[in-house]
Amino acid sequence: MQIPLNASSHPKRPSLELCKISLYSTGARGKVFTNHFYKAMNHNFGVEMVIRNNTSTIQTIKIAGCIYDAQGNTILNWRAIKQISALSLITQDFYVRQETFSQLKEGKYKIQFWINGKKIQKDFFTITFK
Repeated sequence: MQIPLNASSHPKRPSLELCKISLYSTGARGKVFTNHFYKAMNHNFGVEMVIRNNTSTIQTIKIAGCIYDAQGNTILNWRAIKQISALSLITQDFYVRQETFSQLKEGKYKIQFWINGKKIQKDFFTITFK
């Protein structure tokens, strides 16, 4: 006897899915994932995003991010347009260069992310002089 599958037992996945966002510093051993950066040790940092396409077609997406200081002032923003193959993952890195990192002051910062103009997640990081 066959029992029909109930549609509610298989929740529908979104067409685009954010799988991971990680902040990292770069060093001799490659990426070191952290949310705390030290001016004496770090000269730059990056943000790694992993996005999944859950559809059976190639999708073109707009990825954006913005860094805000504790007062809400925009420090840096970035945008990229990427294509994701059907039913696959992409990793997108955004890199904060040494010139920009050197201008950041000690304190807490917020990063906001968007995919196709929709806010998807925020994260926080701290910079200290050590």
